[in-house]
Amino acid sequence: MSTKDTRRRNGLILVTVAVVLVLVVAGVGVFLLSGNGSTDDPAEAAQEFTSLYQRGLNSSGRDVDVADFEPVVCAAVMPSMREAFSAKENPVEGAPQFKLSVKDVRTEGDKGSFTVISEITVPASEKQTTDEPFTLVLENGGWRVCGIS
Repeated sequence: MSTKDTRRRNGLILVTVAVVLVLVVAGVGVFLLSGNGSTDDPAEAAQEFTSLYQRGLNSSGRDVDVADFEPVVCAAVMPSMREAFSAKENPVEGAPQFKLSVKDVRTEGDKGSFTVISEITVPASEKQTTDEPFTLVLENGGWRVCGIS
């Protein structure tokens, strides 16, 4: 396989992963207003969500049970999460790897926000970094991620 073909393939993989990421993030934004087993610490809810999401992205959904999201995602978003993580893809050589982290967790009353910093690494390409704002809601006595701000 030539270098040009490898770069083209890596570019297609990156675009595909970016589209999936946007769809999942949008889905999380659409639903996520109720659930069970939530946390009373908004930073903890944001971190748990981000950790699960990173693990799912890096394993094409194979290493995540969507039910693990229920304690930290609002009920309105859970159908989108189930859809996004229903397909368990086989590993692909050269697939992008994600490192996600949380910053700026803020709350006011029963609403809040935080930012997910995504570092995307693709073999033979420069690392890319993006910031995505997410919303938090206080639901059933606990903080839950409920979409993109």
